[in-house]
Amino acid sequence: MPESLAETIWRLEEVRQGFRQKSTVQVKQALNWILSRQGLKWSYMNLFAPTEKDMFGVKLLTGERINSAALRHVLGEEALRTAILWNVGSMGMVKKAMRGFNQLLERGKPSAKSSGFYCCYKCTLALLRTLTVGKPNNWKEILERGIGRIKEERTPDGRWHGFPFFYTLLTLSELDSLSAKAELRHASKVAQRLLERYQRDDRTSRFRRLGLEAALSAQS
Repeated sequence: MPESLAETIWRLEEVRQGFRQKSTVQVKQALNWILSRQGLKWSYMNLFAPTEKDMFGVKLLTGERINSAALRHVLGEEALRTAILWNVGSMGMVKKAMRGFNQLLERGKPSAKSSGFYCCYKCTLALLRTLTVGKPNNWKEILERGIGRIKEERTPDGRWHGFPFFYTLLTLSELDSLSAKAELRHASKVAQRLLERYQRDDRTSRFRRLGLEAALSAQS
């Protein structure tokens, strides 16, 4: 596990979702190791750094591949999200990473703060996932702009241009927003058909199911 930031945070998310047996000692060790990665080589904006192994490319929880600079951004933010969700947000390393996240929101032309979009489609989703737990100033407004950007990319078949379908669904399923629910309803037209494909108990299938089930639930 310490060889990969991605694998560490994904396992913690499996524990949080009830997909993996919880060990209090192992969870604490994993969180401490993540905190120790703050600001190290390959960290993005002073967030939590991927390892050398990660830099060859990793898969997201929902199975999409990611590499290069986007990898550093996405894993850094996913690690920050994980630390906050596991209630270690008061730690100094998390506060430093949160300052980096706030600086990140000021970047881009237009800025992520004003547009809700940063760098690329995958990076934008990681930003939105972190916004809802980090809750920086004006986070709700930024979140709505980001969801609006997703809406602009709708396709007739219930997907979105550019935004990776399953990672988008998982992100939307975690956003407490009427506009996020509307995007989930947009995807519901294909969710039932796709849900039948992902009934296995591997990681990718489980997290894809979470998003697909959220899309179907949004219909009610």
